[in-house]
Amino acid sequence: MTDDPPPAPCQETERAPGTPVLLDQSFEHRSLYTLRAALEAHAVRNGLPEGRAADLVLIVHELATNVILHGSGTGRVIMTSDGDMLSCDVIDPEAAAPVVTTPAWRVEPGHGLWIARSLSDRYTVVQGPGGTTVTVGFALPMPGPPPLRLARYDEDGRTTLRLSGPLDQESAAEVAAALRAAVAPERGVVLDLSGMTGWDSSGIVVLVMAQLRVDKTPGATMRLTGLPVEFRRRLDSLSTVLLHYDD
Repeated sequence: MTDDPPPAPCQETERAPGTPVLLDQSFEHRSLYTLRAALEAHAVRNGLPEGRAADLVLIVHELATNVILHGSGTGRVIMTSDGDMLSCDVIDPEAAAPVVTTPAWRVEPGHGLWIARSLSDRYTVVQGPGGTTVTVGFALPMPGPPPLRLARYDEDGRTTLRLSGPLDQESAAEVAAALRAAVAPERGVVLDLSGMTGWDSSGIVVLVMAQLRVDKTPGATMRLTGLPVEFRRRLDSLSTVLLHYDD
């Protein structure tokens, strides 16, 4: 028995009263597989499309690994939903250093925060005497999202592909095939994304791979148009190739 004060509780982000907790699970290096399985099951069950659920699992895994390798070694994940957003708090109970302007965890590729900021719809870092919490949020789709529609219009020297619906895991193969068919020497391709209703990392991969194909095709070009500002920011952050836009 000692007179030492009890440890401070884990630092959690504030939640609206009545927000249901869908998952509250501790983790350490031997339990990451179990954590990933639980995250995917709960995310899909609560309305997140499979592609975005995979993004969520990737991000939380990276953040949890960051806690294990660069933080206290153990942590906790809390998943909640307010009906519009599915959120995960990844908590490192180790007390944060008293620095206001610099996150307690390093922000660089490979250490989780870079991926979390680029792929999630909401991202916050909270520090306090009870540790550090990174919260990532994923927007839940409206019920009955429209199916993919992809229209092709050919003009002199140019093909326009107009997408309506989600650019995600389910539509990735069809969009990739349409882009492969449209890319040709000395021909331009315009991909109109003004009708895009959702996306995930599989959709981003399709755009990157299409640009790589264009770069290897003599005289071919590809331009993206109709992108929401936020989605363009994500592309610029995640893409390993130079993408071209029609502003």
